[in-house]
Amino acid sequence: MIGAGVAGLRAAIELAVAGSVLLLTKKETDNSATPALSDEEEVILHLQDTLIAGDGLCRPEAVKTLVDEGPEHIEELIAWGRQLGRNGTKLVFETEASYSHSHVLRAPGDSTGAEVRRVLQAKVQTSKNISVREFEFATELLTENQQVTGVSLITNKGLPEAVACSAVLLATGGMGQIYRNTTNAEAATGDGVGMAFRAGAEVSDMEFIQFHPTVLYAKKTPRFLLSEALRCEGGYLRNIELDRFMGKYHPLGEQAPGDVVARAIIHEMEVSRAKDPFVYLDLTHMNAARVQKRFPRIYATCMKHNIDITEDVIPVRPAAHFSIGGVRTDLEGRTSLSGLYAAGEVASTGVHGANRLASNSLLEGLVYGARVGKAMREELKQGHQAASAPRKAASQNGPVDAGIEELIGQIQDVMWKNAGIVRTSTGMRDAIRMLEELSPRVAHPRTRRSYEAANLHLAGLLVARSALAREESRGAHYRTDFPGHDDKRFLRHSVVNGESLRFV
Repeated sequence: MIGAGVAGLRAAIELAVAGSVLLLTKKETDNSATPALSDEEEVILHLQDTLIAGDGLCRPEAVKTLVDEGPEHIEELIAWGRQLGRNGTKLVFETEASYSHSHVLRAPGDSTGAEVRRVLQAKVQTSKNISVREFEFATELLTENQQVTGVSLITNKGLPEAVACSAVLLATGGMGQIYRNTTNAEAATGDGVGMAFRAGAEVSDMEFIQFHPTVLYAKKTPRFLLSEALRCEGGYLRNIELDRFMGKYHPLGEQAPGDVVARAIIHEMEVSRAKDPFVYLDLTHMNAARVQKRFPRIYATCMKHNIDITEDVIPVRPAAHFSIGGVRTDLEGRTSLSGLYAAGEVASTGVHGANRLASNSLLEGLVYGARVGKAMREELKQGHQAASAPRKAASQNGPVDAGIEELIGQIQDVMWKNAGIVRTSTGMRDAIRMLEELSPRVAHPRTRRSYEAANLHLAGLLVARSALAREESRGAHYRTDFPGHDDKRFLRHSVVNGESLRFV
């Protein structure tokens, strides 16, 4: 298992009953959360809303699986929390009367995602069959005759190692670090997509990147996501002149879909002509006590930056948030490469279609993490054993590339400018050209950071190529030169394998 977010932890728990599981994470497990957890104050099972958000591209069977199997996994999670002494956190799962098919999982305040992860981590620690190795960086999938046989990695001591296995699960999370502005942790460098693609696996729907519209903007600090629930509760968006502006862009104003809001903010930032532009999120007209109680983590984080969200307007701007596409899988997490599985944000199951419904990534990790664990268990029953002698891992010794951070910054700037929230044919062709010009600098990675640069570079190219090929606007993918839907040509999924790009 590569990755210790919700999907990786849940799959490891499922598979541990069948044999030894090695769980690798390039950070400590406490920092391996799914990057999009921060907007998941609650998990809502609602099939119709998911299909609507997906803008025609959801796989109905994948969404049905998510909604049908979600309740049992949530109840199971709550039971584990009680057994492991976590009943004080009070995860609550209930039916909402306002929907015909809606169930909600929530924790106090806005900490549901973190609590789900803590319960899973505690469960993993009780299993004697799961070995967790922190600060281990997987660099390459080892294959033989189109079968995955192991993994090359850089150990926590910086040494090369090859590990043989019967199967590999990629649960590496997203790739938000391809953009200059992102809510994702530094670890979200597209490693799973990079390893899978280089090994010959198919990737799908890479053009669909979800950008969150309202992220706290404070200089020299990580981008902190301010939940869309703040606008749903009545928050206003104001431009630099403190005028409300969303009414110009959508009849629902601040309640408009997130992608519409993100584009509106980008436009307001552009017309302001400010050197370092942003807009404001205004909650000052709302009941202060209710805001503090409803959003305690957001309130506390903003206070650390001397912003009292009950009295001050909050500087915000959009940032890359969730990678909808990824390694193409079936409903059991199997990829096009034998012995390779993927789950969570790194996978493309078709659950999210062209735009993820907020709250679905936690549920996806639980449901599809469990499904992939069961599928890998079945593979073990069929007698597939680990290769006994993987080839020696390539030496990672060599001089550190002193310009690696500058290179990563170049990749991020190219992607933000040319393949970000608003896209054009000219911009994406420029992105592809500029990234290809950088190819020699990522051709022979030797260090952990240089592998991350190579993965970011490859992920950026895959996003730009797929976005250029989709000559329409749909979901999270918006092109000014093709602003409408084209169902006849593009009510299909993009699939890339090597140099081949097709729609299926």
